[in-house]
Amino acid sequence: QRLYSTVYTMWQYPNLVPTLFTHSEVSPKIVGGADLMLPGVIVPEEGLGEFAVDDRSTISIPENKFPFAVGYMQTDSETIKENGLKGRGVKLLHHYPDVLWALGSKTQPNEGFKRDRIYPFEEESEGVVPGEGTEEEVTSKIEGLDVSGKGSGGEAAKNHGASMDELVDTCFLKALHLKLRDQDLPMDCGAFYSQCMLPCRPRGTEIEIRKTSYKKLSKLIKKMEKRGLISVKQSKKEDRITAVNREHEVYKLFGDELADMESEESEPAPPAAKGKQTEAKQIEVHEVFRAVSNLRPVLGEEAVRNKEMLFSAEEVRGALVLYSRTEKLFGEGGDESVMMLNKVLKSGLYGKKEGVEVGSKVELSDVYKRLMSKMQTYHKVVCDGAEVVKKGKIKNIHVTAEDRHAGRKFITKVSQLESFSIDPADFGNTLQRKYKCSSTVTKLPGKNETGKEVSFQGNLLEEICKYLETDCGIHPKYIEKTSRMKR
Repeated sequence: QRLYSTVYTMWQYPNLVPTLFTHSEVSPKIVGGADLMLPGVIVPEEGLGEFAVDDRSTISIPENKFPFAVGYMQTDSETIKENGLKGRGVKLLHHYPDVLWALGSKTQPNEGFKRDRIYPFEEESEGVVPGEGTEEEVTSKIEGLDVSGKGSGGEAAKNHGASMDELVDTCFLKALHLKLRDQDLPMDCGAFYSQCMLPCRPRGTEIEIRKTSYKKLSKLIKKMEKRGLISVKQSKKEDRITAVNREHEVYKLFGDELADMESEESEPAPPAAKGKQTEAKQIEVHEVFRAVSNLRPVLGEEAVRNKEMLFSAEEVRGALVLYSRTEKLFGEGGDESVMMLNKVLKSGLYGKKEGVEVGSKVELSDVYKRLMSKMQTYHKVVCDGAEVVKKGKIKNIHVTAEDRHAGRKFITKVSQLESFSIDPADFGNTLQRKYKCSSTVTKLPGKNETGKEVSFQGNLLEEICKYLETDCGIHPKYIEKTSRMKR
């Protein structure tokens, strides 16, 4: 096994490992996780030096010589002399500011180090003084360093001090280690998020993809696929994780830290007071909306900047009133039930043949009704502090009991459990043990259907509906029960 220094060590000893220089303009790709390609390498006056394939290397920019990435060479110096700067340069293993960096003190060597780019910086930072020494000398100096994550930096990465990006990356890697088994593959990316990532949150924290640089789950998945951690394939318009690269350096490095992290995060909960019952689980469903592009100004500046932003119906109405006041669309008498149309509202909500123009007076209620009809509908499922957002209105759970053989053979079917982030296989196994019956899980019929149906032996219509309400916390209005019993 080969050992590689972290960026923290390289900041103390920037000359310990040979460095390839690149442009500041290229650095956003590198800090985003991309390998360094040879066309992006800057050749210094003294040349690139001699190196072989698999030799350790770091990446810097000439105007800020502290390395910001660590990896190994994919092309040797002789090949570069023959063919020029073509092909692959450095295979990236670790970079500022990735998950491994977040397990440390989360410092930077100077002000040129930004999360999205490395900028030129000439003056030396007071906090980092470069050192000198051979590899053996440096190794002896760092043998006593604690990298278990128990120091202040590691602790900050595991609790509220971590940024949302770091928290999401950490939960992703924990989910690969602890929740996603090879026999579970392929797995829908939405199911991976709700069933694997969310349970890996540190106690007392929440993760929200929309508050990260990824903005959407699909972009997080693509980033991890690009880094080589997972393989993804699209099936029936849904992305599915098909494989996990458990030999990836980042995966193995994170695994070395996981035991300590788990022991600290899984402290036993204090015993419940005698006579006190555990609070019942409750699933909440909220209908939320997203604005189309030409109507985002009505919802405010933040909606213009963030097209993924979601609003409740009440928030949409409040934003419309605020917009009308800001644009002075209400009359001077203080009556806010009638408003004038401006260009944005006229073009976005009214057709050419409706007889209204810019400046026409209309009822606020009519504008609000039309605005809501133009909004894209989503639903948000919240359970135990975790939330999952999906497009469209939520599909109710269907529970159907059928008589298969003249009153002698019954079967109960349950479908659309995925709408509430309930895994059909786990649901079937749990109720199979609870009601001492057999169960099967099958795919729902239909080309565009991706959901599954759980079938139980026997007439369990009432029992399953009650279980969904009391144990799963689902409101009865989201459960549709049907009896097809022959009388």
